[in-house]
This record gives sequence, C-alpha cells and structure tokens, in this order.
Amino acid sequence: MKMLSKASAHRLRQTAVTFVGALLMVPTVLAGSASAVEAVVSCGAVITENTTLAADVGPCPGKGIRIDADNITLNLNGHKVLGNPQVRVSPDKAGILLRNVNGVTVKNGIVEGFDAGVSIIGGSSNAVRQVTAQNNVNYRLVTGRDASAEDFDPENGPFCTLGDGITMYNSTKNVVRNNVVTGNGPYSGISLVGRSTRNVVSNNEVLDNDLVNQPPSGAGRTVCGGLVGELGPLGRLVQDVGVRIEGPGAQHNVVADNQIRRSALAGVMVTAFRNEFPMANNGFNQILNNSISQTGLRTQQIQNFYDEYHSSGIFLHNAGTTAVSLSYGNTIAGNNSSNNFGGGIEVVGPFPGSGEVGVGGNTIVGNVANNNVLDGIILAEGTIDTTVAGNKAHGNGLNKALIAQLNAQDPYVVWTGADGADLNAHCDDNHWFGNFFGTVNQSCVVIGGTGQVISPAAPVGGQVEAASSARRPEGGGDRLFIRPRPDGSAY
Repeated sequence: MKMLSKASAHRLRQTAVTFVGALLMVPTVLAGSASAVEAVVSCGAVITENTTLAADVGPCPGKGIRIDADNITLNLNGHKVLGNPQVRVSPDKAGILLRNVNGVTVKNGIVEGFDAGVSIIGGSSNAVRQVTAQNNVNYRLVTGRDASAEDFDPENGPFCTLGDGITMYNSTKNVVRNNVVTGNGPYSGISLVGRSTRNVVSNNEVLDNDLVNQPPSGAGRTVCGGLVGELGPLGRLVQDVGVRIEGPGAQHNVVADNQIRRSALAGVMVTAFRNEFPMANNGFNQILNNSISQTGLRTQQIQNFYDEYHSSGIFLHNAGTTAVSLSYGNTIAGNNSSNNFGGGIEVVGPFPGSGEVGVGGNTIVGNVANNNVLDGIILAEGTIDTTVAGNKAHGNGLNKALIAQLNAQDPYVVWTGADGADLNAHCDDNHWFGNFFGTVNQSCVVIGGTGQVISPAAPVGGQVEAASSARRPEGGGDRLFIRPRPDGSAY
C-alpha cells in the first residue's frame, strides 16, 4: 500500500476559527490539593485542582473541559460531558483536553458528541479509566459543514484533526484502562499519534468504531484524510480502526487484553507511516492477548473497490513508499483474531513490507486466527525477517469468490484463501515454525507444524514487478492518515 508523502506537512496546517462564548471557570486553588472541589462546570472550563462534577456539562458548542495542572483528578462522578456538533465550526474540539500535563487522572463518566472524547497532547503518566467515550465523530461527518472542496486548500485536502474516542499525541507513559469506547470516528476508537511512546491500552471494550467517512448527503465523496482531486475530495470511505498506532514514531506501546469488535478498517493497526527524517520506526509495540472479531462488517457494505478488503483483525500496514515504510520489532502474541471480514493477522506490502533489511522484522507467536473471510495469517511480498511460530489457524478463506475478485482486479493484492500464507518466494527470510494450520500456500509455511499446501490464488512473488506498468496513481486507493497535527488552535 502507498501513502502520500506530504501527509505530515498536511497535518501541520490548521485554520483557526475562534469561538466566542460564555465560559464559567472552575475556581483555582493550589494545583494538586488533596481534597476535591465538587463543582458545576460549564463548557470551556479550565481545571487546575482535584474536581468532582456535580452535574452534566454541556451540550457544548465548542470546547468541553481543559485540564491545566499536574497531579490532579477529574472525577466525572457518573456525569456526562456533552458536545453539540450541529453548531460546531473548525478547528476541531475535544471533550476533555490534557495538554502538556503529567500525572492527571480522568475517570468515571461519559464523554460524547465532540470531535474527540479525551485528547492527551504532550505530557506524561496520565490515566483515563472507567470512561465511556461514545459517539465522538468529527462534526464534518455529522453536518457536512466545512467538508466540501470550497472549504479548504485543494492541494492539502480536508482537514480533520480529530475523529477518535480517546487519542494521545506525542505523549508518554499514559494508561488507558477499563474504558468503553464505542461509535467514534472516522479515525479510531483509541489512537496513538506522533511520538507517543510507552503507553498502555488495556482491558478496554472497543466496540462499533465503524463509521463511513462521508457527509450525511453521501454523494460518493469523503471528508477526512485525503486530497482533493478533479472529482472532489479523495480518501478512504472506511478508515476507522479500533486501536490505531499511527505514529510516526509510536514505539514501545502495549495494547493488551482488550475486547475489540466491529471496527471498520482494522481491529488493531500499526501504520508504519512516516515522511520525516531521520526515519521514525513505529516499532517495538506489543499487541497481546486481545480478542478481536467482526472487523470490516461495515466495510463489506461499501461499494468502493479499494475499501472492500482491508478489514483485518490485526494489521501491520505499510503506508508509504519504499523510502519511508518502517515497522519493525513489534510483537503480536496471544491474540484471538477470528471471524473477521478480511484476514486474521495481515502484514502488508508491497515492497518493502514491514521490517527493515539489516535491522529486523516482527514477531507473530501464539495467536489464534480462525474462520476469517480471507486469510488466517498472511505476510505480503517484501515482508522482512518476520517470525511466525506456534500459531493456530483453521477454517479461513471463507469467501473464495471475493478472493478471486480481489486478486483479479488489483495487482497489489494477493489473497490465497489459506490459513497460513507467505507471498515471498520460498518465504525468503521469514521464519515459520511450529504452526498448526489447516491449509497453507507453500511448503515453507509448514516447517515444524501442520498444513496442507493448496494452490495459491495468485503466483507467489513478483506481483509488484508485474504491476509496475500499472502503478496505482499517487494518492490512489491507500489514502489513509492525512490529518493535521494539533497545534493549539484546535482546542
């Protein structure tokens, strides 16, 4: 898959529109005081002390609550922080914003109706616990406002900074645990953006983050994450991910023990995208013991060819050119990624795939991938030095007709309909050992394990070279992560 190389530059640009409204500020005392102030808080409030909500907040036309002090707790106390997308204008707004703060806890309530529910920008060691982040959808999708070609620079595309339930940007050592994250988009339920490192995302229910990236009128066009062409805004109609390790430079994060259902594009995705130097690996992340299913349920309903097949449970995604696609050192272990409408675990090329020559690849061990519509575990051509060991996969390749259609229509796509598949000739430098598969696409996948070799749906190796005369146009079917970075004006 390819990504536009200007994506990070696009994300840096944002049009500032100032919302003028009445703000009731929570009284300020010494930050971090031991006792909590129980307070009625209005939209736009800035919290600088331990605070317990005494009532719901909103609906807010713009900003929700900003936390502006270290080592304090905002206890929502079972209340809601509500946004009102019908009256919102750009820039995008978060329901609860933590900017450059440390040791803050947000807990015990509902955040709904903003462009993002909880947004952590910078800072370290914060916690989001027992929060329901629901129906936080970029207002452009809800209203169609600021979503047409006349509303933005046609060379830089529609600017949607946010579209997530809980998002972290350039932030470290945060814990997102025991939350319910549902109905958010079009980007993600939970996202780790930029150099977000050593964060833990665990024991969350991540459900139904499966929005279609269109305004209410539809009209076949997209809103967030793409450039504008002669036919209008271009971008994926489906790009909503359960847990999205977006980067660039998102490393050493842990995504563990989550229940992830009915995401649109992927249950868990490492994007492997960057276009800045020195290169920033999205690597050394651990995806452990998650239960992922029904990924792509909405995707299968979209009548758009490029959006029909990337709906795998776990997705290591090459989102750039050969010069900028890095994703190595990630571990995928102990997950159950079954009953998805794409593959169970997918590592995407084309060349160089995920991994880096001379550095290493990724590790896929001890997972279960059963009854997926396409393949069970698949390594695309160009995947580097990846170890696949001790996994179990049976009953995959449920839709042979779809597999044949995809392989016939797109030279960059090869699905084998097997439980274990490596699209590199003789598995190249990938290491398969001790897996228990029903079917495989070539004998090197069976070493030390089980699996009947079946005829692959397309020749192993060489599909990129064969397609060189029909390269997909720059910004073609893989327009994903083009959103501006938060610069302060967005909040």
